[in-house]
Order: sequence, then C-alpha cells, then structure tokens
Amino acid sequence: MIDSRLQQAITRYKKAIEKFKTTIDASVPNQSANSQVVMDADQTTQKEASQKQLTPTQVFEVLTARDEVQAALADTTHTSGESLAAIAQLDKILKDNAGAIATICETVDWQTSFNPPKEAWWWSLQPERKPHKFWDQLDWFWSAVSISSLTISLGLVGDISSRFLTGGPDTLGAVAVSTQSILTLLTAGGALTLAGQEAYKRTLKRLKIPERFWHEISAGFSFLLVIGLLGLRLSLPQIATQYNKWGFNNYNEGDWGSAEENYQRAIKLNPDDTLTHFRLGLLYEELQKLDLARTEYQIAAQDNIPDAINNLSRLYILNKNYPVAANLLLKTLADEQKLKPSAETKHALLKNLGWARLMQSHYPDAEAKLLEAIDLQQSAKLTKNIATPHCLLAQVMEAQKDKKSALKEWETCIQYADIASSTDEDSWVITAQKRLTEQENGK
Repeated sequence: MIDSRLQQAITRYKKAIEKFKTTIDASVPNQSANSQVVMDADQTTQKEASQKQLTPTQVFEVLTARDEVQAALADTTHTSGESLAAIAQLDKILKDNAGAIATICETVDWQTSFNPPKEAWWWSLQPERKPHKFWDQLDWFWSAVSISSLTISLGLVGDISSRFLTGGPDTLGAVAVSTQSILTLLTAGGALTLAGQEAYKRTLKRLKIPERFWHEISAGFSFLLVIGLLGLRLSLPQIATQYNKWGFNNYNEGDWGSAEENYQRAIKLNPDDTLTHFRLGLLYEELQKLDLARTEYQIAAQDNIPDAINNLSRLYILNKNYPVAANLLLKTLADEQKLKPSAETKHALLKNLGWARLMQSHYPDAEAKLLEAIDLQQSAKLTKNIATPHCLLAQVMEAQKDKKSALKEWETCIQYADIASSTDEDSWVITAQKRLTEQENGK
C-alpha cells in the first residue's frame, strides 16, 4: 500500500509549484505556461518583473514542500511509478525556473540562515547561464592559472620554510613561515576544497561581485600570492645579511652559541654569502673546530676574500700541507692590486708565506718575506700580531746558524708577544725563553 504521507507531500508540492509557476507566468507577458525561465545578464526585463511579483514566501513554500517529499520518500517502503513520475515532473518545472529563485536568493541568504543538507539540491538551484562575454569563455584558462599559481606557491613555501626552520625557528623565521603558510592554505583551500569553494562563493556574493568575474578574481588572488612569495624568496639575501649582522654582534659579545645559530641561518637563507662563511670559519677556529673552520674558509676563499685565504693557508700550515699553503699565499700576493687587502691582511699573508717557506726549508725566501712583513708593520704602524714575524725570523736565523741575529729576534718576539690573542705566539715565546735562558747559562 502506498504511504498516504507521500501522497500528501506530493499534493502539497504540486500546489506550491502551480502557484509558483502562475506567479512567474503572470509577471512575464506573452510567455506560455510551459516556457522555461532562465536568468541571463541581458534579460533585465524578466528579472525586474520577477522581483516585483515573486516573494520569498512563495519560494520557501516550494522548497519546504520539496523537503517534505524527500522526507516521505525516505520513510516509504513501497513507492509507485506514478508517484515517482509526478515528483520528477514537478522537479523539472522547479529546475526550469531556477532563474526566478535566483532573483530571490540575491536578497535572502537562506543557505546561511537554514543550513540545508548538501543533498537537498533544490536549496542551491542556479540558473543555466550561457557564456555571452569574452571572459566567460576563458574560465578554463583562469582556472588553470589558479591551479598553476597554487602549485608554484606551495613549492615556494616549502623552499622558504625549510631555510627558515634550520636549527629551529626564531621569532622572525616563525612569523615568516606562519604568514606565508596561512595565506597559501587559505588560497588553496578556497580553490581546491569543497568547503573552501562554498565559503569563497558566499564571500563574493556578500560583496555583490558578479559571478562571471569569480574565476578571474580567484586567479588574481593566486597570482598575487605567487608574486608575494617570489618577492620574499628574492629578498632572502637581504634577510640573510641581517642574520649575519646579528651573528657578528653575538660573536663580539662572546655569545658564540647564538652567533653560530645566526650564521647558519644566514647561510641557509643565502648559501652564496661568503662573508658569513668567513665569519663562521673564524668562530669555528675560536672553538678549535679546525676541520669545520677549514671548510668555511674554503668556501669564502672561492670569492677571493683575502682574509679567508690567509686563514685557510694558516690551517694548511698547521696541518703540514706547506706546498698548498705557499701556493695560495703567492697567488693572493700576486693579485694584490685586484684584491686590495688591508695592511693588516697583507702583513699576515707575508708572515704566513715566510712561515710556510721556513717549514719548507727555503730559508732565504722565508727571511725575505718575514723582513717585508716587519717593514710593513713599522710603516703602517700596526699593533696586532707584530711579534709573530720576529718569532719566525728567529727560527730562520737559527736554521742558518746565525745565533746572534736569532737571539735578537727572540728578544723582540718576547717583547711584543700577546699570548692571550695568539696561540701560535704562545709556543714560540716558550721557545724564545728557552733560547735566552740557554744564552744566559752559557755566559
């Protein structure tokens, strides 16, 4: 037996449709009862007439009647073909007049007020709209722009975030990562998820933006996101410079842990920042991590930083790799006009070259370079590391059996030595003291 509730629901639905259809037909003259009402941008006369005659109450009556039919169908175990055919015919009339319902939807946002279920398609009817403008025909293109832009954005977010998160995020890194991630997720959610698309549509409706522009606006937002992320990506070298400055301040203050973190962040943001590599090498040398220091100096030396080349050559000497050290120093001094090292740096280059030559037993050349370093420190009035050339020259004199000149240099070595700032001078001062003690005992 057919459920009487379903029959009653169909009857109510039919009456609501008939009243609804009669109102629409009366508002549009010379239109037959079975004609389809389709809203189009050019049909302003029909739209205005419908708005004058059709009321939200009539539309709600039709939609709630359809709700009742659906509820009755769900509770009915036996349904006749006649009932289903009647429902299908009434549904067709409802869909054919979606344009009239859309005119009411513009002023009454019942989707937000009543929150109908997603399967209730009659609550979200939209008129069939034929493309009649150039931009409507390019919707596929704007959709492709949106998807492509989001793909690029996600790639940029991954690249930028991985750089900022090295060693754990700091305040600036956390803000940069969270901001770009939130913007990308919001844009991607609006374009790729059903919930995001619905929220996006509701927002544009509230802003009264015509639907024909929605694809273009979505593509515009996605493209602007790419531009913003690309700008952030291109600004990473400038941000790295700031981290370098913070690290250098930490280094001068003796906060070596923070200095290392900031240097590493700067290098991660801009691997080509050779100045940061050099400063990180200085820090590692202070920490006696000589292998790590050598690696950083090697990177900085590729950019022909004289101080980096000098420090790298010193580490090669300590590692007894004298030919490589001498070769680096000779090339740097030969390119002095191009590299323009400071007086202090040139003094250190000459000193280290003299040291390397000493260890190679090339005593005349060692003596010449060390004397040149001593002359430079006097003419340039240098005050740092001025004992080192004398300490080395004393060893050269000893190797050449000139004990008198050696003792004189050992005395100068002790006089100007600063063992607190130079680990090399500390060992040489000990040797100098032994030589002078031996001389006194010999007397």
